Amino acid sequence: MTKAAKGHTYAEVMALAKPREAVVRLCVDGQLAAEADRLAVELAALKDKPGMSLADGEERARIQSELDEVAELMRMAEVEFRFRALPRKERSDLIAAHPKRPGEDEEWNLETFPAALVAACAIEPVMSGAEVDQLFDVLNEDGCARLFNGAWRANQAPTSIPS
Repeated sequence: MTKAAKGHTYAEVMALAKPREAVVRLCVDGQLAAEADRLAVELAALKDKPGMSLADGEERARIQSELDEVAELMRMAEVEFRFRALPRKERSDLIAAHPKRPGEDEEWNLETFPAALVAACAIEPVMSGAEVDQLFDVLNEDGCARLFNGAWRANQAPTSIPS
């Protein structure tokens, strides 16, 4: 019988137990994202062009080369955010500190809770609530949502072994 199949004492369980964490990688340079979008549209337009000439092939290669350079710059502007689950009472207190407004479906304030959860769960980089608010002012909705979802996953996602 393997150790995993045997019973454990409380002390053994607590020695193994660690709060759930989640990681989000995010390119924080929106100008690079816009440039990548622009180049991808140009490249797609050339691929869809009927009767391509040699010059079209050279133009496609040039645009692809530029897109590759922008993609590398985006990787360099990518930041890894690490979140750790809050203790149950701390999470409950945080939700209570951001009560939902009339008409909202969630159990918290949709305007204030996401940034508060990100700040409370962020362990790398560590960010204050004011710093998360500043970051949210720079990022678009997708970037903000990805950070919130990372903090939420740390608190709610299952901890299962990948198959």
